[in-house]
Parts: sequence; C-alpha cells; structure tokens
Amino acid sequence: MNRTDTAADSPFDLMRRFLLLSSIAICLASVVSATLLSRFLTHHLLQRDAELTRDFVQNMVEIEIGQDYTLGHPKATESLVRFLKHVAKLPDVARANVYGKDTTLLWSSEDRLDQGKKYGNNPELVKALKGQLAIESGSVGPTGAAAKPEHFYLGKTPMRFVELYIPMRDAGTSAVIGVVEVYRIPNALSRAINAGTALTWMISIGVGLFLYLVLFWIVRRADHLIRSQQERLVESETMSALGEMASAVAHGIRNPLSSIRSSAELWHDAPGAIGVDSANDIISEVHRIERWIRELLTYSHAPDYRKEAVDLRPLIDECIAGFALETKRRQVTIELDMPDGLPKIHGNASLLMQAFNNLICNALEAISADGGSIVITGGRKAGQEGVHIEISDTGAGISPDNMTKIFHPFFTTKARGLGVGLTLVQRIVKRFGGHMQIRSTQGKGTVITMRFATA
Repeated sequence: MNRTDTAADSPFDLMRRFLLLSSIAICLASVVSATLLSRFLTHHLLQRDAELTRDFVQNMVEIEIGQDYTLGHPKATESLVRFLKHVAKLPDVARANVYGKDTTLLWSSEDRLDQGKKYGNNPELVKALKGQLAIESGSVGPTGAAAKPEHFYLGKTPMRFVELYIPMRDAGTSAVIGVVEVYRIPNALSRAINAGTALTWMISIGVGLFLYLVLFWIVRRADHLIRSQQERLVESETMSALGEMASAVAHGIRNPLSSIRSSAELWHDAPGAIGVDSANDIISEVHRIERWIRELLTYSHAPDYRKEAVDLRPLIDECIAGFALETKRRQVTIELDMPDGLPKIHGNASLLMQAFNNLICNALEAISADGGSIVITGGRKAGQEGVHIEISDTGAGISPDNMTKIFHPFFTTKARGLGVGLTLVQRIVKRFGGHMQIRSTQGKGTVITMRFATA
C-alpha cells in the first residue's frame, strides 16, 4: 500500500483539525481586525485633532493679524511672528515653523534651524502647499532625529509627536501663500489613542475567544454525534450480517436439534433403558444450544423499542419466580427490596424482562456451587432523577482486565456462554434513555446499577 492509500484510509479527526485550523483562523482574524481598527481609530483621532488645530490657527490669524497678512517675503510680519510665538508656547506644542510657497523656511521658533533654507524633499510640506491638511505622526530622539532635516533639536529622548502642516490662504483670493508647521507632543491624545488601541485589542481577543469556545462546543457536539451515528451504523451493518447468518444457522440447526432431543427423550423414557444419564446430558446440551440460538437471534434482530409505561415491581417478581427451581437447585437465595408505589418507567415490558432475566442468570452462574445470595434493590435516590435498580451477587466477580471488555459482543469467560447477554442488556437500557454501571471486586461479587427515566 502506498502513502496515498494510507492517507486516504486514515480516519478523519474532526476535533484535531478544528483545534488547529480554527485557532489559526480566529487568531489571524482577531489580529487583522484589531490592527485595522486600531489604525482606523488612530487616524481619525489624529485627523480630528489636526482639523481643530487648523481651524484654530487660521481663525486666530485672521482675528489677531487682520485680513491683509502676507508671507511673500523672507521674514514674516511682526504680528504673525508674535502670534506664532504664542502658539509655540502652548503646553503641548514643541515647535512652530513657517514656510513660503517655495518651501523656504521663513521663520521658526527654534533659532538653531537655518531660516531661508528650502525643504523641498518634504512630501507633507508639498501636500500642504497644494491646499491640503497634512498630518504625520512618529517619534524622535537618538534613532529618529535625522528622519527629516527639520527634526533636529527636537530632543534627545525618544518621544511621540504629531506634525501638522496647515495651509495659510490669502484672505481675498483664498490662494495658498504659505504653510504653518506645528509640532505637538499631545500626551492626552496619546493616552486616549493608547487606551483605545488597548480596548480594541482586548475586545478583538475576547470576541475571538468567545467565538472559538462557541465553535468548539458546536464541533464537539457534532463530533460526538458523528461518532455516535458511526457506531450505530457499524452496529447496524454488523447486526444485519449477523442476523442473516443467525437465521441461516438457526434454520439449519433447529430441525436436527429437535430430532436429537426427541430421540434422547424417547431413549430416556424407554422401559429398562440403559445409559439414562447420557440421555439427560444430550437433552441438557440440546437445551443449551437452543438457548444460544435464541440469544443470537434476539441480539441480531432489531428489537421493538416502542416505549410504554412499565411497573417494575411485578415485572421483577415474575423474573424471580422464573428462576425458582434453578435457585433452589443451586442453593442461592434472591432477596428483593423494592417499595410499592414506585413510579412507572419508560420501557418495554418484554425487553426489560429479557434484560433482568439475563442479569439474574449471569449472577446465578457467577456464584459457586456452595451457594450464595442475590440482592435486588430498587427505589429513588435523593437528588437524582429516575428509578434506580441495583442487582448484586456474591459470585466470583470480574477481573480488572475483563472489566473493559464485558460489553464487547461475543466476549465471555464462561465455558458455556455466547457473550451477548450484557451487550444486549446495555443496548436495551440505553435505548430507553437509561444508564447502566457495573462495579465488581474479584472474589467478592458484582454490583450492577441501572437508572431508568420515569414515565
């Protein structure tokens, strides 16, 4: 078999694929969404702050300086310089610059910058000279001080800044006559941006985790349902094949068995017959083979699981009565401790009787020839729903190794067993919404507890 065939035949592990792919997809979606939302939030906060600063500067220029200001000469007018000095002294402003239409630095609050120098390689300045508000945000310090020539002398310690390029327009023609550049250190705005970014990431991570848990729950339920349906499908196919085989075997064996039993009975009842014990053995073995066939047919054919309200007390009384001769012969006592008036349960009387008969028969066979006891108790437990039935015996018990196999079809430790009794009982109990549990101590006995839903 080549590698392709092996991969094709390997089972599909839904949970493993989900844990891998969903975690990657949800983490990627959370990171991308958080990044985009953070950038959107930062951009719009900076944009709004820049628009407010632009409107403030332009309005104050028109009010304080008047309508006839100009930036057409190397030095700004005295009134404009005085206003910009006031702007540069605001708490969050680090520097103010004024540029002419040819990108020449006309004035700066930083005396160490070369006034009269052109800064044509500044894309934000060029954008502002075209009449658009330009914004740049970043950090300056030892590593970022040389990013632009006008960034010199801003400081040696790293800090976050917002750089605004505000077009200055002629009052009459509205033509751009220069640009005012304002460097701001907006600590309050930075804190708001950082808080908004942190909140965005927290929400994205929380939503991703919530989505992952919801999808995990859904996929886990789906995986459980798929496995359950797969088990039922395998069981159905197995039962179908087993039913066909059992029917064929039963049809082919029953007629010869009937002839063998009839001959053995005639031999046993014949006057002066020799070897009567052998005849009894033959009859006993024929009965055993017929019981195997009945169990096999019952197990392989789909039983009638139509529900009805069943009263357990008379049903168990009838089961115990059916074993009266066997318990007497084996010197086994059966004690029943079940109060009258218990609520009826969901089930089918004939199937439940078959289940209890199997359990009592197993308990009898587990008890040694020296005798023992079987105790059947029933009732309702405090804090638990439904009716509980417990069957305990003083038999040989079940070894720990066999406890994991007792519900496997055709597994048995009995020399005369077929290995379908417990499997059939478990199937009947589960189909009626019940639960079955087995506890056993080797050499001391076994306790079987069943819980049934009340009708």
